[in-house]
Amino acid sequence: MRPVRIALIALALFFAAPAAARAQAPAGETATEAAAATQAGAPAAETPAAAPTSTSSGLPTYTPPRTLRAYAHVFVAFAIAWVLLFGYLVFIARKFRRVEEQVAALSRA
Repeated sequence: MRPVRIALIALALFFAAPAAARAQAPAGETATEAAAATQAGAPAAETPAAAPTSTSSGLPTYTPPRTLRAYAHVFVAFAIAWVLLFGYLVFIARKFRRVEEQVAALSRA
């Protein structure tokens, strides 16, 4: 029962990580700026999400805002990998417990 509890706690922490990541500072703001703004009580300075930048050819290029939406498939892949890992650990723990019970039964006999 103990490995199951550990696995459930680990899964809860794993799935709580995306919520904590969303609560972090916006993409255009560094962590120190966000901390300074919250300590000072002032709202964080607004930065343009997609400011045009110039290139060597003189033409402006569009820089899209940085989001994590493009990496959803990576998150899903890692989530599946972690679930499989924890499932394997539970499987091994149960098998080990059975072996220990068999050894204890043989030592009693």
